[in-house]
Amino acid sequence: MRITLHTGAARVRALFLVTMIIVCAGLPARAQVFYSTPGAKPVTDSSPALGAVAGFGDNIIRLAAFARFNFSDYSDLGLEVVYDDVESDFETDGLGFWGGGVDFRYLIVEQNESAPLDISLGGGAGFQVRSDFLHVRVPLGGTASRDFILKDGRRIVPYGGVFLTIGYTDYTSATDTEVDVELRLGVGAEIIRNGSIFAAFHAGIDEMFLLGFNAAL
Repeated sequence: MRITLHTGAARVRALFLVTMIIVCAGLPARAQVFYSTPGAKPVTDSSPALGAVAGFGDNIIRLAAFARFNFSDYSDLGLEVVYDDVESDFETDGLGFWGGGVDFRYLIVEQNESAPLDISLGGGAGFQVRSDFLHVRVPLGGTASRDFILKDGRRIVPYGGVFLTIGYTDYTSATDTEVDVELRLGVGAEIIRNGSIFAAFHAGIDEMFLLGFNAAL
């Protein structure tokens, strides 16, 4: 069996490690900072993607917008803006946190007759701020997905992933650093040409259910 690789020996070793983690976790994801979108494939040069996400967790609602741009034949770059509305026992109107992030992804295995999955490696960095608060997050991990083509030509893309997420928080009078393994599982469904809705669940540094839409321009 031959698998198409777009990388050297060092990335092959990294692929083996990430693949084993994904298999052991029982998941087929993507390397955004505060959200995930369906599939491991990068966007093409002719089709940058825009989208929006709403997330719902314990005492938190997250709203995010994102854009992804082709970086090379096998990689892309993502930018995101995020707002978290957090319920608080001390603030009647809740607490609002604005932030943003950037991530990079590289496709190392492409789905074909010999390889059942698209697999990519990626990482990113993001931040959230308030007058007395700073949170910095760095996720690093692996991504896998598979495209299923329906009879009408539309795609269903189950996806999932495993990320090592490092979080640093600076409060008014204290700092905190945490390292956590984050699991992401979701599915995307194409509803219009080059446009899809998706749902995902994150467990780790955040535990959150997300709903979103993305479309190629």
